[in-house]
Order: sequence, then structure tokens, then C-alpha cells
Amino acid sequence: MESESRLWKLNDRDQWELYNHVEALDAQPLASKKNKESESTEKEGTKTQKPSSQVFYLTKTKQEVKGSLIYTPKGYGIIQNIMPEKNMITVKVNNEIIDFERSEVANEIMIEFIYAEMGGKRSERIAFPIQSSAKEIAERITSQNEDPTLMSRLFFKGKELPLSNDNLEKLGIDPTSKILVLTKLGKFYSANRFKQVLTGWSYGTHTMEAIAFSVNKDVRVAGIGLYGPSQMHITLFGTVKLAQGENPDGVEPAASVEVEMKYLLDPNEKIQKVMFDKPVLIKGGEVWSAIAEIQNKSTNGGFAFGGCSHYGNMGNATVIGEGDVTFTFKTCMSSGTKMNQTSVYSGQIPEIYYYI
Repeated sequence: MESESRLWKLNDRDQWELYNHVEALDAQPLASKKNKESESTEKEGTKTQKPSSQVFYLTKTKQEVKGSLIYTPKGYGIIQNIMPEKNMITVKVNNEIIDFERSEVANEIMIEFIYAEMGGKRSERIAFPIQSSAKEIAERITSQNEDPTLMSRLFFKGKELPLSNDNLEKLGIDPTSKILVLTKLGKFYSANRFKQVLTGWSYGTHTMEAIAFSVNKDVRVAGIGLYGPSQMHITLFGTVKLAQGENPDGVEPAASVEVEMKYLLDPNEKIQKVMFDKPVLIKGGEVWSAIAEIQNKSTNGGFAFGGCSHYGNMGNATVIGEGDVTFTFKTCMSSGTKMNQTSVYSGQIPEIYYYI
């Protein structure tokens, strides 16, 4: 088994930074040789290092005040008194009041993660603040994946670790704990907002299709569905965007992709998937808009006229998608130059594709 020991510690900028895990206290931040050469500069005889590329930020900071949680050699406890002149801290642990030297207690604990990968396993030790939640730990481990479609599932004591807001104490995690990490391609989910599909939709140079939506929990939106051409000689083309806010006019999109859709012979394949280059994180409660600026042309040359695409009807304002994700839809405002033809109840953008 390949073993890799690392340590997250606060640097002098109050940022959490990844360090080589060594016995001595003078652990140095991890950085590639190239970074070490390029990120160090000398000024007036002293070296100033730029932040490591492996810095991350947490809302949890080191706090040593009366009533706060801390870890001791006897387990988790609550600080009762701080005596800086004696370098001592009084802590209540298991209903017992005990005095500890400052060096005996900690605001973070080391957790060992066992990564099950193709060809074997590897281990990594990471220090997390004791106020960290299970959800924050899972997000941190998943964020290390270079491929955004990969998901990390954490298992503790034989069960999958729930993505809750419980801290390490409530989860029963201590320095002896080992957490198994399984990484795999995240399951692809979808939500469809229409009950009926009709034919006869038209596009124009001064129109757009847009729908605003929010979700009840964090998801990563990978793309949307659009209705394809309803006639063999028609091609649909344009741009699909994802932008934050109910009124996307003038807002820089978080994702944008060019699209070209041709007629499909299978009559059941009315919806065509349009996928972004990378999934976009949508936080629970945030409002985002999916926008499609589409035109149509005839394969015989020139632009087509009349109804050239399918469209959805009998739309729902609230939809429970796969993976128990609740979508709430709202009609987008028209932009300054284009009229929005799509609404909650009819139009385009019938499906949203996402990872949990």
C-alpha cells in the first residue's frame, strides 16, 4: 500500500494550507519544484512566498474561548477556563473537569483516509478543524478530483457517511478513525418539467427561450434538454447558456456552448441533450436561468419559416427530479433585445441534467 501523509495547517495568512506530514513542527508546505522556484522572491534579504496552489478556505477558524469545543487526550470536551499565563486550559471531558497543558489539546484532529483505487489502495492523513461537518469533509475530498464528474463517497464504520451538518464529535470521528473513500463517476440525473409534447414551435432572430429555476439542495448542472427539429429539412443552431439570477440580461454566463441539432429519425427522440464543458455548481436556494438563443435554417438553403420544432405543454412550477431533487421553475424576464417565448407552462428547455 502506498502511504501518503499530509497535514492541513493554518499559515500566517489564516488560510488552511497543505503541509508535508513530519514529526517535527517545522513542516513545510507542499509545492512542486517549479512552484518553489517561481513563487519565492527575495526582497531586502528576506524571502516572500506566494500562497501555495493547495490552499483552501474554511469558515471554521481556530477558537479557544470558554464554552467552545476542543479535543483532548481523553476525548472531546468543552473549554471551561483559559490560563494563558500558565499555558493551561481547563476542559470538561465526560463530566470531569481536567487541566491540560496547551500543547495537549487541539482544534483539529488528524483523520486517515483510505482511497480504494484501481490497482490497489493508498492512504492520506489530513487534519480537519473539529467543527468541520460531514458535508464539508465530503466536499473537500471530492474537490480533489480533477474530473468534475467524479464523485467521492465516504464510508465510516462500514456505513456511508451521511452528508449532514453534524461535526466530528457528533459523528464519532477521532484521531484513530479511518474513512474509506470510493471514487466513481457520479450518477447522471434528470428532471423533466412538461406533461405533454406538441409540434409547431417557431424560432426568430429576436426571440429567446429561457427558464429560471432553483433547487432544494446543491447539484452540479451538466446540461439541458432542447426539443429537436420536427421536420427533416430543418437544422436548429445557436447558443445555450447558464447564468445566475432570474433576469439573465447582461449577466456573464457561468457556462456557454454552441449547439446544432438535426432531425432524428426515431420519433421517440424528440429531446436532444446539450451538455456544457464542465458541470456548474448550483447551491440550494440559488436562482439560476437556462437560456437558449436558437435559430432555424433549411438544409435546402436559407432560413425556414413556420413551426419547425416540438415544444412542451402543461408544465409544472415544481418538479421532483431524480435523486429526490426538487426544482422550482419561474418564467424568466425578456432581455432588452429579445422576447422570451418560454414560460413555466409551455415552451422549450424541457429537461435539466445534473449530478448530485
